[in-house]
Amino acid sequence: MRIAVCALVLLAGAAAAEDKPVVRELKTQNLRFNFDEGKKLGPVEVASADELKKAKQLTDDAGRAALAKQIDFEKEKLVLFVWGGSGGDKLVPGGDAKEVTFTHTPGLTFDLRQHFRAFAVPKDAKVKLVAAK
Repeated sequence: MRIAVCALVLLAGAAAAEDKPVVRELKTQNLRFNFDEGKKLGPVEVASADELKKAKQLTDDAGRAALAKQIDFEKEKLVLFVWGGSGGDKLVPGGDAKEVTFTHTPGLTFDLRQHFRAFAVPKDAKVKLVAAK
C-alpha cells in the first residue's frame, strides 16, 4: 500500500512539473517601445539584466525595470518581438525546454498595427520563428 501511495505522489509531482509552461508571456501594458527597431518580425534574445538595459526595443528605464521584475535571468532569458503588421497578426509560442518555436500567422486585414510581445523562455533554449503553413 505504501509503495502505491509513493508512486502516486511521484507521478503527481511529475505531472505538475510537466504542466508548468515552458514559455511565459510577460505583461507589456503601459510600456513604451521603439517600433523603428521592429521593421521586420524577428526574435531579440536578452540573456541578462545588463543586456536589457541596452535593449533598443524599449524606450525608457521604467519599461526595462517592469520587464526585469517579471523574469529570473538565472533560469530564463527574455525574448522580444516588435513588428508592424495587420491587426489580426498572431504569434503563438510552442515547443519544449530545449527548443522554443514561435509561429507567426499574418492577419488578413490591411490595417497597419504596431505589435510588441515579450516572453520568458528557459535560458538554454534555442529560439526560432516560423511562418504558419
